[in-house]
Amino acid sequence: MKTLRLSIMAFIAVATITSCTKNDRFENTLHNCECGTMTVNDRDISIRMAEGFVPDSTNANFWRYHVVADFRTEEEAINHTPSEDLSITIELVHSGNTAFGNAVDLLTANYIEIPVGVMWEVSGGTVSVNAGDSIHNLTISNVVVDGNRTLNGELTIVTE
Repeated sequence: MKTLRLSIMAFIAVATITSCTKNDRFENTLHNCECGTMTVNDRDISIRMAEGFVPDSTNANFWRYHVVADFRTEEEAINHTPSEDLSITIELVHSGNTAFGNAVDLLTANYIEIPVGVMWEVSGGTVSVNAGDSIHNLTISNVVVDGNRTLNGELTIVTE
């Protein structure tokens, strides 16, 4: 009887020790691409990704730029509120190293609040690009989206 009791106590002790694990404290790491700045109505938003590429190999002067920004406030991002992204696509033809045009003709903005996305109407502003061999500087100026939101941004895009 004493052996059975000792075996049960040993089993409980081993089970207690092995079942209690310590994990490191969770750190919410927010990913930003560190490739520029963007504001909507003077509120800074974090850039998650910015890329530029030639979508059609037969036209090397036609470029597509894609920017994804986290539309949540800093507090919302830290507290894991569901994602709200602003996805911007700019398509333009370079003439030499620069390109400039009306955002209404060049830019599309898509507000994505999981699980749905809404295309925002673009009603004004300008987009310009200063292109080097491997770096393009993209400027978005006073672009009016969704009726009453003003979008501004300075992005550095490393091309491949």
